[in-house]
Amino acid sequence: MSEQQFFEIDTEFINEVSTETISWQGIESKAVRDGTKLKALPTASVEDLRRIDRECLSWGDTVHYQENPIFVTGCQQGLVFDNDGNTYIDIGMWHSSCNFGYRNPQIDSEVLKQFNTLPQACGDFLHREKLLIAKQVVDAIYERTGIKGRVSFNVGGSLVVEDALKIVRKNTGKNKVAVMMGGYHGRSLATLNLSSSHRYRQYFNEFPERAIMFPFANCSQCFYEKERDTCDLYCARMISKAFENEYYGIASATSSEIGAMVIEPCQGRGYTIPPKDFYQKFITDLRERGILIVADEIQVGMYRTGKLFAFEHFGFVPDIITLSKSFTNGLSPVSLVWARADLVDPTVFTPGHAHSNFANHPLGTAAALATWQYMLAQDYETSVPAKGECFLAKLRQLQARHPFVYSVAGLGLLLNMVFADERGIPYRNSAQLAAAIAQDNDFTCLGKTWRMILQTGGYDLNVLKFAPYLDISYEEIDCTIAVLDQVLQKLGPMLSTQSMHKGGVK
Repeated sequence: MSEQQFFEIDTEFINEVSTETISWQGIESKAVRDGTKLKALPTASVEDLRRIDRECLSWGDTVHYQENPIFVTGCQQGLVFDNDGNTYIDIGMWHSSCNFGYRNPQIDSEVLKQFNTLPQACGDFLHREKLLIAKQVVDAIYERTGIKGRVSFNVGGSLVVEDALKIVRKNTGKNKVAVMMGGYHGRSLATLNLSSSHRYRQYFNEFPERAIMFPFANCSQCFYEKERDTCDLYCARMISKAFENEYYGIASATSSEIGAMVIEPCQGRGYTIPPKDFYQKFITDLRERGILIVADEIQVGMYRTGKLFAFEHFGFVPDIITLSKSFTNGLSPVSLVWARADLVDPTVFTPGHAHSNFANHPLGTAAALATWQYMLAQDYETSVPAKGECFLAKLRQLQARHPFVYSVAGLGLLLNMVFADERGIPYRNSAQLAAAIAQDNDFTCLGKTWRMILQTGGYDLNVLKFAPYLDISYEEIDCTIAVLDQVLQKLGPMLSTQSMHKGGVK
């Protein structure tokens, strides 16, 4: 497919707008009667718009982590286009928010249909799409776990994690939860208690309900400085041990301070994949103490790992599950929390326990329903593991070619690449440098010029995270690896073991 083809937009259904005017008591609205039209937007150059960014916008979001943010003008499948005519291979897909590709026509067309029928509706009412997507999610989880549940909706990841915390508090009577070091669960004031980065909290004073944090099985950077071949999952055993004695501070023989443990089955911070038996080593002990298990599937669900939910790989079933991001393929955001039926029985979780004005808006539920139906119509349980193995094999080839690539790992199409020296000492900030190289330089493949959008992570910003769209072709994987190889060729000479105490970058 040519770059020009990616720019072609199917306007046929976009322009197919209903011309029927439905009046109230036979009276047309003033806008319809007078043919009122909005004023055309003023013309503005890119420099004018960047000046607005400098003068009118708060820079408290993540845009200005970059010195030169891309000015986006279009997207298609796994590509992003900017105002200068550059084409970017996006292997992060908006932090795994668009698993099914940008401008997926089968999903977008359903949202456009909804836009022309029921674009707005008060959340106090029912509508078809809300009920149908609820039924499909509940049925899918029952088929996989044998557990009956109920769902409710919100409008973003942080908010739906907060809804999960409400369910925990209501059922356990406890405010405190446990999480994993390296975990990310949002940046609202409530979810900052859970996200492990102190930097996110440091500007906002005390967090008296901050979660208890346990080391995660990040085997390339072990908190306990163990070796995976001989550790017998020491980190998991230490989680169980923390509950064995009252003098360890969080539990006694008859009580615990913790109402739930909130986990990302694979961590979004570095797309870190734990050993398959990690959770089994301690979750049984937590359940015996009445501690609920919350699976935050926001980044890793929706077949990202080759299964509908990432927890399916690890031999446990959560009590509560959260979904967002790709739940609507990045369109008209709606998020979802599923909980065991007894936890949210209408006699327990009564009306008013959870509410947000736009929590189940019809454009969002239509996007979720269309996304779910598209997802189930594919054979992702076969194709994603196969493509993931291909992608990982090619990352291993890059590892053999570039000595600063310490390790690569993957589960389905959730993959990572770690930069460190031969001792495992990280090249700090090296992933950020790689992302800047990829974004600001031209590379060639298949006779075309490309740039690349790379996601970064890891405890020392030394990890590249790969989450391509799930329909990526094998040819596109080849091109992605070819461009990434060129990025690494530029990165290598900029790394220095001598300067590691200053960050590991020359």
